[in-house]
Amino acid sequence: MKNKNLILLLILAVAGFAVWYFWHIVIYIIIAGILALIGQPIDRFYTKYLRFKNFKLSQTLSAGLAFLTLFLGFFLLTIFFVPLVLEEAALLSSLDRNTIIASFQKPMENIDRVMHSMNFDYETANLQSYFQEKLISFFTITNITVLINQFIRTLGDFFIAFFAISFLTFFFLRDENAIIGTLLSLVPKEYSEKAKSVWIESERMLKRYFIGVLIEVLLVITFLSIGLWICGIKHAILIALFAGLMNVIPYIGPLIGCAFALFIGLTTNSEMTMFGVIAKILIVFPIVNLADAFLLQPMIYSSSVKAHPVEIFLVILVGAAVGGIGGMILAVPSYTILRVFVKEFFSTREVYERRE
Repeated sequence: MKNKNLILLLILAVAGFAVWYFWHIVIYIIIAGILALIGQPIDRFYTKYLRFKNFKLSQTLSAGLAFLTLFLGFFLLTIFFVPLVLEEAALLSSLDRNTIIASFQKPMENIDRVMHSMNFDYETANLQSYFQEKLISFFTITNITVLINQFIRTLGDFFIAFFAISFLTFFFLRDENAIIGTLLSLVPKEYSEKAKSVWIESERMLKRYFIGVLIEVLLVITFLSIGLWICGIKHAILIALFAGLMNVIPYIGPLIGCAFALFIGLTTNSEMTMFGVIAKILIVFPIVNLADAFLLQPMIYSSSVKAHPVEIFLVILVGAAVGGIGGMILAVPSYTILRVFVKEFFSTREVYERRE
């Protein structure tokens, strides 16, 4: 018995080291698995309904069509998103530092006057000079060169990740049954039925969760676009797209999206006052995020995870401590699988019988 426990611990240690050492590949596998879960309903739809008399789609063809459907969705999103980003980049590159400083001069003078009236002491002569110094240092040739080099490296990493994730997603869709069968064959026979139940239930709940998150992101993008457009904020769709994608990061995602909205809003809406832009953005974002927090997220978590909000909060904190932002994103799906596993293998009835 001790030897078996030592072997099990050794296997777990090796597996943990492998996950840590090859974490890039593990991330690719996780993303591909998520995309395959989202693409499964599409794959099954094609298999069931795309028939021509006696002709039926093969697994390879239906998986290929499902993958192309996912790819087409992301491609349409990209060709819509990229021109907006390029336009914003061109606009930022054409900005005059003196014009930006002049636009902030009056608000900075007011803030500076208020701080002096409240006897706040700080090292710089005033906020205006401090802001001017930071802005000039940001737009130096060195910083721009570093940003360009980082962008090129990121672009190369993106293409590698895109190819790897696409390859894995296609085969996850095509060979789903074979992959599941192989994994289940590694489980001892006395646990095979329970392992199969864990897989089926986890797959069902995760599918609901990720499809729910996708719907949530689309709704947040839609509501933010409408709200910012009504308020007259330029590039409302670009801001909403970024904020909607950041919304998948629990708790801090909406803050990142709001900070991005303030940056874009203040640099592109020159016809509005600074406080006018800030006020409009800080009205739209809280309304949409509160609606998301109290309406959309409870429906997603209640139908998929079936956990108390306190559980979700603590799980996300643990995920943040372990893996940062990536850990926060994967915390809820991981906890979902863990709950199913514990429920199946360590039910209260079994624990009670063991105590007796």
